[in-house]
Amino acid sequence: MPKQHRARSLRQQMALIILLCWLLPMALGAGMVGWYLLSGAGRQSEQAMAEQLQLNLQMGSDRLQSALEASRLPSYDPELRAAWGEYRESGNYAALYRRCHALFTRLYQNDSRFSYAVFSFSEAPRERSITVLNGGSGLLNSLVREQWQQDLDPVLQLAEGLDTQVGFLEREGRVYLVRNLMDSDYQTVGVLALALDLAYYFGDLALLPWASAVSVRLGPKVALPVKGEALVSPGKGVLSGAVAGRDFTLEGAAALDYGVMLASIGGVNWLLPAMALSLLLLLLFTFRLFRRRISQPIAVLMEGAGHIRGGELGYQIDAGTGSREFEYLTESFNQMSGQLRRQFDSLYQEELARKNAEIKALQAHINPHFLNNTLETINWQARLSGDLAASRMIEALSTVLDAALDRRGAPQVRLAEEMSYVNAYLYIVTQRFGDRLHVSIDLPEALMNCLVPRLILQPVIENAVEHGIGPEGGGQVALRGYLQGAFLILEIENDGGLSAEDEAHIARLLSPDYDLQNEPSGNIGIANVNQRLRILYGPACGLVIRRGQGSQVIARLTIAAQTAGEMSAAGESALKSAPLQ
Repeated sequence: MPKQHRARSLRQQMALIILLCWLLPMALGAGMVGWYLLSGAGRQSEQAMAEQLQLNLQMGSDRLQSALEASRLPSYDPELRAAWGEYRESGNYAALYRRCHALFTRLYQNDSRFSYAVFSFSEAPRERSITVLNGGSGLLNSLVREQWQQDLDPVLQLAEGLDTQVGFLEREGRVYLVRNLMDSDYQTVGVLALALDLAYYFGDLALLPWASAVSVRLGPKVALPVKGEALVSPGKGVLSGAVAGRDFTLEGAAALDYGVMLASIGGVNWLLPAMALSLLLLLLFTFRLFRRRISQPIAVLMEGAGHIRGGELGYQIDAGTGSREFEYLTESFNQMSGQLRRQFDSLYQEELARKNAEIKALQAHINPHFLNNTLETINWQARLSGDLAASRMIEALSTVLDAALDRRGAPQVRLAEEMSYVNAYLYIVTQRFGDRLHVSIDLPEALMNCLVPRLILQPVIENAVEHGIGPEGGGQVALRGYLQGAFLILEIENDGGLSAEDEAHIARLLSPDYDLQNEPSGNIGIANVNQRLRILYGPACGLVIRRGQGSQVIARLTIAAQTAGEMSAAGESALKSAPLQ
């Protein structure tokens, strides 16, 4: 029909409007951002940030330099050399430990630059070491000693190549300043390791408001993030700087947070109102389009339906609605109206036929073939009326009924076919619960050829849905599967939780000697599943329901792994699976 080809699809019109609603504000925003980043204002802002980064690196370098000076204090103190010389003459380690412990406690116990200090003597360093904790660090002596046993060997390896220099070492977020302490003959007395309080040295870098992430590098062995969780790599949108100290070089890199940068733009004050105004105008245009393209055609169709309801069979309405969808509905309405007019003349004969059909329906006792045909007819009528949701629910119900009737008499089906029944059931329940129910399925394609008992999953999933969703809240149900040795494992998980009464009831239902005859019909689903699996595959298989993490409840089905190609030649034919929905 010519009008159908000339008129734009309603879907196309709405898609165009939605595109404009997004495109125009985004174009304005992108233009503003581009102007800022390419303008001198953006470059000046980055220059100021680079200077601030360099200043904070300089502050950190100065503090590190003061830490280096503090590490030299034991070498200048005559107490260490005197205690070491006395020990070399007498061999009295207890006196050496007492004097050195007093020395290091005096020097570092109240020094806020260090979390703790450890001095390991050159002779038997693992057994002979002195640990001094900073009083304000809040660390436990036992924890520090345990960490030191892990860090000792890397510290000693670093110290071997230092001579009289200093070095830095990072171990799982702990940074040590390492120095050898020597006697007057330049023989190593021991290794001093000072654990740096990183917040003291790099706290200013972590507080940079315009940086989304900051990291520092201190020599070849120390690189750590001070803001964010990962190291910052050089590249676009990253500022870097370096400060050379007397015995080290401190490098820093900061990733720019453009959101903070753009917040300082004066243009934002007019950009947001402009975007709001454009969105308002587009919204008004959308409402106008909705009224002309949707509301008015619906009103015309409703008016026509009122004429037919009033007895004007054959009433025709104007097809000029402006969209292909409503033109199609209008033509369908006119055709049905004319068909009603033609059918009215044979109403008496059709009434007799209807009475005969009712008698035949009573005689048929709703046999399965008749039931499926009826559902198919209802499905066709729903599609003809445009009610696709009802149509899909009817198809899903038909699939579930077909599985329950089992007209082929097959005790086992491929997992792919079983999933067609499960998907049909899940579609129905998701229509019932809507957004309150979230379902996820993780079944590898390699499992779809495995054989499972017919309708073995639906009762367990139904149990998970009914118990996993509260009266007012929501819930999640997850289905996953995998092979474990000679068994196929299927797990259904929900977050409904298990009470003590629930666990006792489940234990009774899943007991091997449980009698199904003693339970009301509404409670035998999972018991039936468990007993079917045990009968088909033996006591190693069955159903187990247990608690998971938090409020999670996991139902686990264990089935002997068997594929359709491994079926015995005793008459079982290959099964055709329905595609997953």
